[in-house]
Amino acid sequence: MGQYLSGEMAKAAKVNIETLRYYEKHGLLPEPQRSESGYRLYNEETLQRLLFVQNAKRCGFTLKEIKKALVKSAAGSIGIADFVAVIERKMIAIDVEIAKREQTKAMLGQLKGELQAKDKHPGVREVLGILQMDS
Repeated sequence: MGQYLSGEMAKAAKVNIETLRYYEKHGLLPEPQRSESGYRLYNEETLQRLLFVQNAKRCGFTLKEIKKALVKSAAGSIGIADFVAVIERKMIAIDVEIAKREQTKAMLGQLKGELQAKDKHPGVREVLGILQMDS
């Protein structure tokens, strides 16, 4: 299929029509051609670009980061090594977030254990008293 109307493009990429308009407005997708009656007409290249944006989002990239990559790519100022470096930075950020979440999970586990203990620490008993909870 060479040309897609908005609904066809949205269906092909599994996005909402409003998403198409949003991406156009913010420069993630090029301005589409228009039919004689004013309907937006998208081509296969735009579909591939839209699929790239969706995949990049699933990989954790923000729309701002995706647009930056698209702009640099169009200008020929980004190479594979640059892209790999961005991916590595994203992976490090995810590792940091996982570590924070694991720490929070451990703290919650400790709190749960303290609340369920038969012989509660005096500080825990005091907090339960403030919250008007029976120990």
